[in-house]
Amino acid sequence: MRARDFSDSVKLNTIKDNLSKNNGEICCAVCGTKLSSIQECHFDHIFPFAKGGKSTAENCQILCTSCNLKKTDKELHDFLLEEKAKQFLMEGTEKIPTQGIITATPSEELDQSQEKMTKDKFDQIIQRFLNQKGDIHKVDFGREYNHLPSIHYVKKYYGDLHTLKIAFGIEDLSVNWNRETIKTALEKYIEEHGDILQKDLTKKNNLPSLPCILNNYPEYTSFTDIKKNLFHLSVQSNWDIDSVIQAGKEYVKKNGKITESCLRAENNLPTARIIYKYFESMSAYQEAVGSDISSKNKYISEEEIENAVNQIFGEQKREIDSMKAFFELFPYSPSTIHKRFGSFSVFCQKHGITVKNSKKAKYTKQEVDDAVASWVKTGKEIPAAKDLCKLGLPSMSVILKYYEDWKEPFVFYQKLYNRFSNKKD
Repeated sequence: MRARDFSDSVKLNTIKDNLSKNNGEICCAVCGTKLSSIQECHFDHIFPFAKGGKSTAENCQILCTSCNLKKTDKELHDFLLEEKAKQFLMEGTEKIPTQGIITATPSEELDQSQEKMTKDKFDQIIQRFLNQKGDIHKVDFGREYNHLPSIHYVKKYYGDLHTLKIAFGIEDLSVNWNRETIKTALEKYIEEHGDILQKDLTKKNNLPSLPCILNNYPEYTSFTDIKKNLFHLSVQSNWDIDSVIQAGKEYVKKNGKITESCLRAENNLPTARIIYKYFESMSAYQEAVGSDISSKNKYISEEEIENAVNQIFGEQKREIDSMKAFFELFPYSPSTIHKRFGSFSVFCQKHGITVKNSKKAKYTKQEVDDAVASWVKTGKEIPAAKDLCKLGLPSMSVILKYYEDWKEPFVFYQKLYNRFSNKKD
């Protein structure tokens, strides 16, 4: 594990370098504030530790408390640009240095239209990004703060990201995979483990990803297709009552008993939904395959579920605010609905239920900012990441499309409204 804290020797060298640059004074590397004691100094990673920055003297700088708290894991020039914009908005008077700031971001330097984007301009932007980050991934093209052109231009000028990486001298591990090496790696894994599942296709297991396999074996269309036709492994895609019973008996013979928690594809068993399709209860299935019968099993019929829906809505319009609000009133659990219908959306469609606060498919950055600002303005605390969608806010993954830390917009608007509030007081 990499050490995040700087060693005493690194701190000493950084202090000496700072003293040399500032005529015998210790000053903040960002705002230039004079620091009078070691307690006021924050030793900061110039290239963020969270992004692979090392705890070396070359990657260490001294910041004041204010700049250190505001910088988080942003790179220096992005941080300075944003601070200038935020302080202008908040009518700040502190001086922010312009040294090291790129006055025109890549997105400002060129016209984003297809007619104006040339390969030379595209290459310049990619090279600038690689100089800062060291590598590039597909997801980077969807992050607005990276100021990259559309990934469309990758295909236009290089065909795919793999070819682009090779052109810029970036090592791409997928270059080692071809039909022969893929088959050898998969065969070795199957020989050692007896089978292979899609979740096993990871770098940790020294295996290629599924897209990589399908790219090299275009004659196959799915992982099931590969297992069945390339390696002649048994797969179960279409369950009938006979195969359901046979699979259950084989599992019981090997493991002693079968419970609902065992009903997973990795166990070569059907899902609970399929069990309920052919049997009236889990108990009936356990009896059919010769397993001990669980005392807690209780079958909830579709008729009982329909009666519960009718009791909630009666003659009223079948409209709910959210799934969470619905299950606060509904007598049966979400897992019961999932087992019987496959998903909550299928259940709603079957019973004519409309969800008003369904998850928004796409957000622009302005919509993200507006949603966060509205939330913070009410005085509420920053919610947990898992609760964002439930509260009608953009999800963590959506926020991360525009910010490097999902809490960042919440913190900024809290500071902004606190400042305005203090001015009024």
